[in-house]
Amino acid sequence: ADRQPGPIAWLLLVLQFMVYPQVLYLLTRRLPQQRQRQVEVRNMLLDALGFGLWCSFLGLPLWITFTMYIGVSMNLLVFESFRGWVQATLCMALGIAVMQGLHPTPWQADTSLLTTGLSMFTLGLYILAFAYDAYLRATSLHRHRAQLRQQLEANHRLQTQLTELALRDPLTGLYNRRHLDETMQLQLQRCAVMGSGAAVLLLDIDHFKQINDRHGHAVGDQLLQTLAQLLLRNCRAGDTACRYGGDEFLLLLTEVTLDAALARAQQLRQDFAVQQLRVEGPSLSTTLSCGLALFPAHGTEPARLIQRADQALYQAKLHGRNAVVVFEHHLETCTDGAK
Repeated sequence: ADRQPGPIAWLLLVLQFMVYPQVLYLLTRRLPQQRQRQVEVRNMLLDALGFGLWCSFLGLPLWITFTMYIGVSMNLLVFESFRGWVQATLCMALGIAVMQGLHPTPWQADTSLLTTGLSMFTLGLYILAFAYDAYLRATSLHRHRAQLRQQLEANHRLQTQLTELALRDPLTGLYNRRHLDETMQLQLQRCAVMGSGAAVLLLDIDHFKQINDRHGHAVGDQLLQTLAQLLLRNCRAGDTACRYGGDEFLLLLTEVTLDAALARAQQLRQDFAVQQLRVEGPSLSTTLSCGLALFPAHGTEPARLIQRADQALYQAKLHGRNAVVVFEHHLETCTDGAK
């Protein structure tokens, strides 16, 4: 209005700033999502070219030129980093140069107070809108990150639970043989480095098959769970209790002497013997037998130690059950001969 342009200039102004953006928006929405960003950047570069043409046509009024330049350069900086800022600057400069070549206009930097005020208001409104949009995006990103973090933590907990379940016997809650195979060698190596001993206790419930056949599997399961709870109550940090198979349980004691391991085994045997299982009719109780092998005296490999603990357990069964037998080398020959 300060420059008093003709009706054609007003028409072009309305077309570029009121019609053209809406048409581009509707057309861009129809494109595949992966192309929308690319088209949006191209449209903003065309805006920069158009802004340059208009500013040159009006005589480069300082506030209008500054407002348009800040708007397009900030947009492209967000989309394309400093490369976008450089492109916006070059496109707007190109528009100025083209218009000066086609329609030279003398420099008229000054604008009326009203124009300057409107330009300042427009620029301030744009920056506020831009900053508020950035705030909304940052808030949304923070919320999504928090949700993602919670989901990852939930997935981690679930993964830990699944891993734990894969290493646990579902009936007794003790570790299974898979866990024993994965950790026993490491525990023995740690004992070797520390110069301490370890013990393998292989325990078996006496007459378990007869109890299972006579009273049913539910009672047999209760009996297994009773022994499992007893083992858990007597586990120290560093010990490993697992269900080795059927009614056999294995207790790995680390940093222990033979006397201490033997005392632990005898205590377990005595404690289990006084356990009372509630069934129909009179309460049920039974005993257990235990074979004990010591690391490194009886072997340094897990399989060897378990084998010798099993041989000692066989001797405990052979000699009346309800006993703890420590492996001795002559037992290996006796057991082989019996088999």
